[in-house]
Amino acid sequence: MRIPRVALTRKRRTVAAAALAFVAMTGLGLASAAQLAVNPGSLGAGSGVVASCQPVGQPVSVGFTSTYAAGQYSATAVRLSNVAATCAGLRYRLQLVATDGTRLGSEVTGTVALTGGVLTVPLPSSTPSMSIGSVSVVVHS
Repeated sequence: MRIPRVALTRKRRTVAAAALAFVAMTGLGLASAAQLAVNPGSLGAGSGVVASCQPVGQPVSVGFTSTYAAGQYSATAVRLSNVAATCAGLRYRLQLVATDGTRLGSEVTGTVALTGGVLTVPLPSSTPSMSIGSVSVVVHS
């Protein structure tokens, strides 16, 4: 029994579309771990910055300080940029979240100390950059 050429073409297109979607999602996941932008007015995918001191129209950008060893990059600190000066002196709680939604390491706490609108939070142990899916931050009194 021969399979009609139209059926083969449709199947190839479906497989190609699924492969393209997989590659796109994988690429987006990798890119999002390198630079996350979050808005204090809402939380998406369980991550973001919640701070009453941060104006809604002033999103916080999240970046990482990384080192390269043993064939991989590892995050050694989290950089929160564009943090409002009114947040200085308040307390923060920060949690790294894995790409599968589980917690990475322990929660980091401290006092917001800004340098040019940037809060740098050293991580207690380096975390492989590829495993970081999101960052959750709460700034409170």
